[in-house]
Amino acid sequence: MANILVWLIRNLPAIFNAYSTLLIIYALMSWLPNARTSGLGRFIARLVEPYLNFFHRFIPPVGMVSFSVLFALLFLRLVEYGTRVILVFLFNLLV
Repeated sequence: MANILVWLIRNLPAIFNAYSTLLIIYALMSWLPNARTSGLGRFIARLVEPYLNFFHRFIPPVGMVSFSVLFALLFLRLVEYGTRVILVFLFNLLV
């Protein structure tokens, strides 16, 4: 059990960073014509849109700018920090 927790503690930042990178790429694709309709764009959209739809419901766009990606990134960092604290606490209980 301790080995699994150590692996999670070590690899958690990489997992969250990869998803954050996908969120940023998805946001940047909105500036490029037809980027979201490409194969890569549709693949990233399938991974990112279910998470972003939660924020789209509560954060309306201001003019032509949507801040939902920004809040999604901030919330993702909070979840990463909370998960890390819980995993370190569990590891300390086992050791």
